[in-house]
Amino acid sequence: MNFKMQDVKLDLGMTAFENMFLNTYVQMADGDSLKVFLLVYKDAYNTGYVDTKKIQKQLSFTEEKFNECIDFWINMGVFREKRDTSGQNFIEIVSLRQMYYGDNSKSSNEINFDKAGRKSIMFDNIERILDRSLTPADITRIQETLMDYDSDPELVTEAFRQGKANGNMDVKYVLGYIKTWRDQGIFTLNDLKMKEERQKLAKKNSPRQYRKRSSNNDEIKNYAQKAREERFRRMLGEDNNGN
Repeated sequence: MNFKMQDVKLDLGMTAFENMFLNTYVQMADGDSLKVFLLVYKDAYNTGYVDTKKIQKQLSFTEEKFNECIDFWINMGVFREKRDTSGQNFIEIVSLRQMYYGDNSKSSNEINFDKAGRKSIMFDNIERILDRSLTPADITRIQETLMDYDSDPELVTEAFRQGKANGNMDVKYVLGYIKTWRDQGIFTLNDLKMKEERQKLAKKNSPRQYRKRSSNNDEIKNYAQKAREERFRRMLGEDNNGN
């Protein structure tokens, strides 16, 4: 089936999306999360301002539902929590093209400031997950892990989320996730989510495996015994009818 674009006579505005996003994430996202992304992206792209209340009303979403969709994109690495120079938190829509191929226009000072802001958010999130303040020793271990394994702060936060889900929030234990992921070539939250989604798709597309139910000797004997008893009853019935 072939498709062609209609010639546009009246320009009412257009929003450009990166092909990398369309090719990679559309198949992974549920419909509601995709709706939220498209409307948030459109407003941020065209006006630089996103009215979340307007989008919630437009989609008839509760605030909780809307935030779940935002969290989905944060977990996928497409949205990134950041903090500006005044200390205000905001969400940055990540350029996948720039993330993969880099941004040569950034100075080293800008890069360092960006990393410092993301680490600050990381420590805040970890303390919320642990429900306690990090000790100086904890902070040192986390800093060393970031440097030794060249991991993104968002990936460290995800390690603590998974540690909590598994019932072990010991800092040394949780940082073991980072080493394991490093050995698997995973350095960013996006790397991890892509790996998980590829595994899901592979499992979904793989043929189902069926196994015959195993029978032990006792089950076989019982079946044979029941069959003999049934034949014997039929024979008795025939003899009675003959008489």
